[in-house]
Amino acid sequence: MNAGVWSWLRCRVTEAWNRNLRHRELYRQLDHMRADLKARTAWMDELTEEDFAEMLRGLTECINAMQAADNDDPDHPDGTR
Repeated sequence: MNAGVWSWLRCRVTEAWNRNLRHRELYRQLDHMRADLKARTAWMDELTEEDFAEMLRGLTECINAMQAADNDDPDHPDGTR
């Protein structure tokens, strides 16, 4: 194997190793984010259908109130932005 081939091969192996390390860190970060999200939303697993329905009604009321307040904005009397 001549020096040019050896240098090219070594470069390719180094690039692959660096890519592996970079991806490993990204997967580690992704796993951490998944665990954090799961911990934040664990309370949702205990909700009943009635709880979900009540939350949805409350969210709908909140959105409607925000839209009504936005439409009443004196800076935009015709509802445009």
